[in-house]
Amino acid sequence: MRTAPNYQLGLALVCCSVLLVSAAQLLLKNAVMHTDGLRNLGVIVAQMQLKILGSFIGGLLCYGISMLIWQRALGELPLSIAYPLLSLSYPLVYLVALLLPGFIETINPQRIGGLIFVLIGVALLAPRKNDSPVRSTDNNEN
Repeated sequence: MRTAPNYQLGLALVCCSVLLVSAAQLLLKNAVMHTDGLRNLGVIVAQMQLKILGSFIGGLLCYGISMLIWQRALGELPLSIAYPLLSLSYPLVYLVALLLPGFIETINPQRIGGLIFVLIGVALLAPRKNDSPVRSTDNNEN
């Protein structure tokens, strides 16, 4: 038997998923920055030092765990609330990459504007206290 959705648990799970998917992006970027791209997977694995291989495997693990947590979050929240929150990973990855050495990210008004638009979109779609789940009606009942 399925229990009633828990919005607060769902929101916490979405936050965990966003953090993990963001970490995955940063770890994979770190691994790729130290290799010759994905031109030849065999050469990449041979070129990788243990640290780089750790970033690559860590990124893949973060993606996998994030996917499992995301699946659970979708069981607790309507898709119309959960999915927009996932886009919080875009500004998070960019801002963290700005702070980390070696990522060579630049800041400019256009990128800041893009981040602001993403955050405004998430805010507009964020859950409100008076939101009630809308259930679809079965038209076959007459």
